[in-house]
Amino acid sequence: MSSARQDVGRFRRLPSPDWLAGDCAVHGKLGSFDTTAQIHPAAFTEAMMAGAAERGARLIEGCVEGIALAAGGTRAAGAVVDGTEVAADAVVIAMGPWSLLACRWLPLPAVYGIKGHSLVFDYEPSPVSLFVELETGDGEVAAPEINPRPDGTTYVCGLSGEHALPVDPADVLPEAGACTRLRRMTASVSPGLGASRVLAEQACFRPVTSDGLPLVGLVPGIAGAFVATGHSVWGMLNAPSTGEAMAALIAGGADGGVDLRPYDPARLERLDPEAPVS
Repeated sequence: MSSARQDVGRFRRLPSPDWLAGDCAVHGKLGSFDTTAQIHPAAFTEAMMAGAAERGARLIEGCVEGIALAAGGTRAAGAVVDGTEVAADAVVIAMGPWSLLACRWLPLPAVYGIKGHSLVFDYEPSPVSLFVELETGDGEVAAPEINPRPDGTTYVCGLSGEHALPVDPADVLPEAGACTRLRRMTASVSPGLGASRVLAEQACFRPVTSDGLPLVGLVPGIAGAFVATGHSVWGMLNAPSTGEAMAALIAGGADGGVDLRPYDPARLERLDPEAPVS
């Protein structure tokens, strides 16, 4: 859909929901209730962890400070968590944009963090997600996404940030004025939504690589070390298939029927953590 302070009638191909502004035009449909679904990141992660725990997995909460190496530095033997080595037969680097820190421990290419902002509104429109092409009256152009959730809230995201990735994820905060801008964009698309109560103002970083493809596979030259990150905005969607492929790779050396060659970490030059930043 699109929204602009001009006549958008020529873009209007489908009826607009009654909760959208009058100058919005819906000009495409991506799927139906039978072909699409929504994933809630926190609920998904908690459910996956609970399912793993039921099958014998153990969650250790702490700060990973390094990878323990054996066999002359050519095999991963575990992880160092809060100063204590936790032995393991295999180690997987799957820290999102913070996988960049692992370049100090293993020969890996860089993973970069791209910041985005989001709002959660106490608002329940019709259960239709929108991918918006928006130009406001002051000429601001953006592409926010609006996702009503089954719990009666609506999640809106899509405003980039300028801050660099902090070392501590707890330091990720919305940038000054960003959430106000995102709310203003939301109101231009749906006045009722934009005027409703905001339950959360959030920011996050998504992991990307220099060529835009994820890193999934063996860490070059280090037996027992693997990486699975760099999926950008598609991390949660691709997590189950990535996890299945990684499990098969670790357990038997195969890829579980998924061709991982395009995502081989060896395709990119490793980051030298000692190199000066230009």
